[in-house]
Amino acid sequence: MGIFYFFYSFILLRHCLPDFFVKNGNINIIKMRLYLLVVFYLFILYIFPQHKLISLDENYYIDLFQYGTDSDIIETFSRIHDDLGDDVNRKVLAVFKENHSVKVYTIIVRYIGIIKLEGADNILLQELQRESRNDDYREELVSTIGQLKITDSLRPLFDIYEEKQTSKRIKRAIIETCGKIGDRSIEDIIIAIIKDENEDIDLRARAVLTLGEIGGKESEDLLKEILLNKYEEKILRMYAASSLSKIGKASALEILAEVINDDTHEVAEYAVNGIAEIGSERGGDILIKALRSDYDMVRYYAVIGLSKIKYKKAVDILQFKAEHDSNESIRREAKKAIENIQN
Repeated sequence: MGIFYFFYSFILLRHCLPDFFVKNGNINIIKMRLYLLVVFYLFILYIFPQHKLISLDENYYIDLFQYGTDSDIIETFSRIHDDLGDDVNRKVLAVFKENHSVKVYTIIVRYIGIIKLEGADNILLQELQRESRNDDYREELVSTIGQLKITDSLRPLFDIYEEKQTSKRIKRAIIETCGKIGDRSIEDIIIAIIKDENEDIDLRARAVLTLGEIGGKESEDLLKEILLNKYEEKILRMYAASSLSKIGKASALEILAEVINDDTHEVAEYAVNGIAEIGSERGGDILIKALRSDYDMVRYYAVIGLSKIKYKKAVDILQFKAEHDSNESIRREAKKAIENIQN
């Protein structure tokens, strides 16, 4: 890819700037030097690092862990996005038994997540439980656990969540990772976080979003309750609309329809987007109603939603909006929606 960018940039410079170097038949030496400097920069930026990586074999990486410095390891693995093979991966896992800087552990954990390395589960959990590690490293660990979808990590993760010294940043990462893993076994814990009014509002909001990834019937009932409660925190209601559209599907349409004219327009916007995600003819009818909202963004997202589901019954009202809506963006998107639906 780096070689492609180099030659593309070279050709672009060569053909797009023919008059840049020559004026009245004479070559401008200063501009020519500038051009050569740019070419050299492109070579250093794109080709040299790629050539260095291509030229390295498996033995290099094995020797790197035995003889290289921490800086060598960090520099090399920061540019690796492919599986280096079983022999190298065994050395990768052995790194955690050695004494290195936290930056080395962080970059190695990132590599483990990228290639989804098997056999790293226990190591990642043990590293996460080390109190001496900083939040940058711990967040990388939590994220990688999510990438690997380690279901056995869920209970230990929430043990860490409950510890007093665990920062909000790590708690947030744990909640988001639960959504990535997608296991319903911790649904009760996520619900407990949402219901805890003493918990940080941002963490409760993230937990609401996570229910959209793992929730069942109990979660659906709670999300409906949050969404329809006008005295609930705005962000919780917004995220409840989003999550409800994911787990409730068709059964959620009527609940979402109740808030398309909500006094809190952000809630109405999320509801309209959720309806568009669900789709269906009934969803199209609700979006047509949303086009008559006084809030610009609600109408805007309704137009986008109708275009997405290609709802033909909406063409007439979209034509009206394309010509007469007070908002220029809505007029423009309504025209696009009509074209998309008719085509």
